[in-house]
Formats: sequence, structure tokens, C-alpha cells
Amino acid sequence: MGETQPGDLARITRVIDMKLPLSWILGVAALFIAGAFGIYYQVGSQGETLKDMKDQLKDLKIAINAGNNQAMTLSGEIAILRFRVETIEADRKAQR
Repeated sequence: MGETQPGDLARITRVIDMKLPLSWILGVAALFIAGAFGIYYQVGSQGETLKDMKDQLKDLKIAINAGNNQAMTLSGEIAILRFRVETIEADRKAQR
């Protein structure tokens, strides 16, 4: 059942030649292969772009964390200065 007879191969060849020209079939196959290679390389370049964006995001996180640390340090210094000013003002009012 699964074996092909010599007549079957001739019939398939005639169908390809009569209904679908061989040049069309080969052209479509070449188009699919070219499209597959194009997609493969495009996906590869997108992967590189994503890697670059990931590195930039890491750098941005580091910069933000440094800014947050600096803001917390300044906030602490402002609190200390506010306390000192309030203490000095209270001492001056007490002296009057």
C-alpha cells in the first residue's frame, strides 16, 4: 500500500507540469526559504537590541539608586539642620 509504483510517479510529474509549472513551485519554495532566513536574522538582531537595552536599564537603575541615596543623605542633613535651628531659636527665646 505504501509503495509507489512507477506509474504513480509519472502521474505526479504530469500533475506538477500540467497544473502547476515547476518554475512556480521552485520560485515559491525559494521565496519561503529566503523569508525564513530573513526572519532568522531579524530575530537575531532584535535579540542584540534587547541585550543593549537591558544593559542600559541596569545603568539607569544604578544611577537612580545613587540619586536616591544622595537624596536620603541630603534629607538627613536637612533634618539635622532644622533641629539645630529650632534649638537655637528656642534658646534665644528662653534668653529674652
